Amino acid sequence: MKPWIKVVIALFLGSVFGLYTGKSYPILERIGQVFIDLLKMSVGLIVLSSIITGICHISCPAKLKRIGLRSLLFFLSTTMIAILNSLLVSFWIRPGEGLGMIYPKKTAQITASMMDQIFALFPSNPFASLSSGNILQVIVFATFFACALLSCKEKGEPVLKFFESLMEVMIRLTQIVMRLAPIGVFALMASSIGQMGLELLQKLFFYLCCNYIALGLQLCIVYSFAVYFLANLSIVKFYKGMKDAVIYALSTCSSSATLPISLECVRTNLGVPKEIAGFVLSIGSTINMNGAAIGQISCALFIAQAYGIDLPFSSLLLLILSTFLSAVGAAGIPGASIMMMSIILNAVGLPLEGILLVAGVDRLREMFSTVVNVLGDAVAAVYVAKKEQEVVEYSKKFALS
Repeated sequence: MKPWIKVVIALFLGSVFGLYTGKSYPILERIGQVFIDLLKMSVGLIVLSSIITGICHISCPAKLKRIGLRSLLFFLSTTMIAILNSLLVSFWIRPGEGLGMIYPKKTAQITASMMDQIFALFPSNPFASLSSGNILQVIVFATFFACALLSCKEKGEPVLKFFESLMEVMIRLTQIVMRLAPIGVFALMASSIGQMGLELLQKLFFYLCCNYIALGLQLCIVYSFAVYFLANLSIVKFYKGMKDAVIYALSTCSSSATLPISLECVRTNLGVPKEIAGFVLSIGSTINMNGAAIGQISCALFIAQAYGIDLPFSSLLLLILSTFLSAVGAAGIPGASIMMMSIILNAVGLPLEGILLVAGVDRLREMFSTVVNVLGDAVAAVYVAKKEQEVVEYSKKFALS
């Protein structure tokens, strides 16, 4: 049985158990919390290693700088659009409103000024940032460290190889933890539904609707516009050509695992040159996480609404910034979004306990988020390939004249 099918069955059984018993068992709450903690324990090292290796690969002198810059600008632009898209949909539907969750410290961490929050991003001790779970500071340190590593050139290669190995080990560790996902999801759903009943199920349904609407807008408007107007490619041909990658992304919930299929689809069905497809898709599978950004924004706002927390404008700006950074640093593996949510919640002072509300249905959200992540990489590849073709044609014309 495929892992995602096991998770869906556990989701259903946990909901039925919670509705039948009508109460929350402490042992189930503890099991669910342990599952979340196991996912969160590797987030710091995954972010540190993926940011460092990602930046170093993007800026590698051996790569085509023009392709790298154009790809990076495309990734960052679509990620910001995805964030704003999710903000609008979540404020429109307001899925968590009325749950009435109690959080005594709800005003304790969001009273700092925007300037204080910005200055707090810079760490004085990166090891303290890792141990305390301040992932935004880890991201800032990783960015500076990667720039310094690049300036060392060949002397820094052993260090870069270490972080590449570290990233692979941490991803493998997360995959091992995800084998426990059916047990964790059953415990989370049984305890949550047992405590709150059908009302929570209804709110979770609206929460998923928020995600699906925002993901649909990203696909139908942003990606389709880019494919047709920027890459001059038929929209039908594009989505038909990526069919195999979409199916694989749905079943694995991993843009990294889907990468070989995406490469084949982009090269064979869409005609993107091998060197452009390999470079753009490899980088995109690490830093281009439009679906993850949508999920993180909707989750944060759902938790804020569930606990009755009104985020001031400064906290909304920080929410956008932290989501942007965490989406860029997220690993393309199942369960990564739950780990990265601790970044968002810590940044704006939202209760980490809120993760337990949405963890049970996260797999259903993650399936379609991964599809958006994978298709976003493919859109970037066909766009960059079109621009490179224009550059080559212009160069030939200039040489002839």
